[in-house]
Amino acid sequence: MNFSRYFPFPYLGVIWRRVALFFITLFAVVSLQHFIAQPVLSASSSLSNAIASSSIITQNSDRLIAQDSTPDPTTPSIRTYESLTDEQKALVDKILLYVVIFGAIVYVFTSFCLMKIADKLSIPNSWLAWIPIAQTWVMVRAAGKPGWWLILLFIPLVNIVIAFIILFAMPTNLGKSPLYGLLTFIPILGIFLYFGLLAFT
Repeated sequence: MNFSRYFPFPYLGVIWRRVALFFITLFAVVSLQHFIAQPVLSASSSLSNAIASSSIITQNSDRLIAQDSTPDPTTPSIRTYESLTDEQKALVDKILLYVVIFGAIVYVFTSFCLMKIADKLSIPNSWLAWIPIAQTWVMVRAAGKPGWWLILLFIPLVNIVIAFIILFAMPTNLGKSPLYGLLTFIPILGIFLYFGLLAFT
């Protein structure tokens, strides 16, 4: 079966295709390693904590006394919002406010741009770009892929590869270079550049 027709690199040479596929595969492997290594690390750290906290040997004159130093389970190990000082609460509130405002700006901008892209490509019901899950369906259709690809985005690890394919296929479907997809890797501004250039150029 020829899988090359599913990848959004028709204008790139063989070497560049292999480089792009290498990075996609590397990203998938690193993500898989994170999910595998995390339980192992947490298990080993809990074992070392159990050994370290089982007893502390101290010297009292000529004999050793074993002291139990197991932490009190009622004592919270993570500080709650109520335990913060007023200055810390103000800082947390300010950070959360900035995150919410930035998220709202990104949502409105990307939804509007995606609606314009759908109108360019004559995708029916372009207003679906404003609805969160339906927005993903519009992106799949804008990439020129069948609508059932939306299901693949709910499969772990597979969704990473599909997201990259959609990311690079959308510019291609609009007659632009698939390298536009690299704009999304620019911190903060990348998402605005990507959708803005696709929608308004």
